[in-house]
Amino acid sequence: MKSQEDTKDDIEYYLGFILKSLHTAGLKLSISRKTDEFKFYHKLPTIIGCSIGIIIFFLQIYFIRDALHNHTILPIQIISQVITNLQSISKGFLVVLKINKIQRILEQIGVLWKSYTPDESNRATLYSILQRTLSICKTYCAVLFVTLLIYYLQPIANFLVQYRERNGLNHTYDYTKTLLIIKVPFQVTLKRYFFIISHEAVLLYTSALYWGVSDTFFACFTTQICYHFKILKYYTKVFFDVKNNNSRLNLVTLIKRHQDLLRLCELTEDVFSPIIFSTMLSSAMNLCVNVIGVRETISNGSYRQTGMHLFLFVITFIQILFYCTFAEAMTEEACTLADLAYNLEWTSKDYKLRCYIQVIILRAQKPIYCTAYGFFPIGIQKLTSVINASFSYYMMLQTVS
Repeated sequence: MKSQEDTKDDIEYYLGFILKSLHTAGLKLSISRKTDEFKFYHKLPTIIGCSIGIIIFFLQIYFIRDALHNHTILPIQIISQVITNLQSISKGFLVVLKINKIQRILEQIGVLWKSYTPDESNRATLYSILQRTLSICKTYCAVLFVTLLIYYLQPIANFLVQYRERNGLNHTYDYTKTLLIIKVPFQVTLKRYFFIISHEAVLLYTSALYWGVSDTFFACFTTQICYHFKILKYYTKVFFDVKNNNSRLNLVTLIKRHQDLLRLCELTEDVFSPIIFSTMLSSAMNLCVNVIGVRETISNGSYRQTGMHLFLFVITFIQILFYCTFAEAMTEEACTLADLAYNLEWTSKDYKLRCYIQVIILRAQKPIYCTAYGFFPIGIQKLTSVINASFSYYMMLQTVS
């Protein structure tokens, strides 16, 4: 059995909990060895879960249509559920669509981890960065699952009460007491009710799984990239601090390592840009909806519902903060390499070494961004823009109402 220190030297220690989560959905990713291309049957559990989400979406739209037709007041929760459902579905489908590229990222990170390990003096400092991200990701996933449980605690309790009193109810159930706010276009019987409940339970698990996995994957991948950028900067500085060091081979190795990291950044951007785009768009609307929900529930005196909307607002905000913070960190680490290289004594080296270091400076000066499908780069500044957009949506809805 490995000791705790030996475990921290292994990359599986920092990514293992995410990989195990995807294993439950049939997506068996690997770091240490190359895996075969994912077949359709590997993706089938995710496709089924997301397809259930689409069915639930149409049942939610059916509820909205019926409410508008009968001129009844729509509960604000249904809007929030529709947006969250669409966001979870998109994340699930995009993870499956990009699963082979995610596997490639894991393989490249595994190669970098084995090839470029920090020395003993810097190991503790660099590992602390990975440990912090690991703790944040585990806490984030735990809060996400607890949020779902709390949000649907009352519907689950209603279902259990109805099941206990099924004899007195003549084995009939109220379809409005489902886990989600939906309306089904048929008379509900006992068998069909269990069918609906089981589908909703699968959707809730799938939503939490792919919501948490996609977000934490992004955090772990960008942290790993930052980790290797720090190692690269350290060895670049060591190379120039050594007296009479004119070894072009060592510097060429550093340049190749830099190129590997840039390719890894581009691959990460390719995988996560559509997820980021859907997240930013839906989260801005969800923030607005939950602000309206807080206002309405406070005016109606439904303080328990107010707490739910506040909780969902915080979770949605944390999700945006998650992407913006880790994307900003990766951008900064890539850009500071140019500053480090420029401030070294490269002018005292021979002509070819000066050319090599200029290559690093010129390439590192080009910013590396994670974008929302190429429309805009994300970062702390973009977080402010999303909040402003949410406030604008809210004021527009206020004006319309």
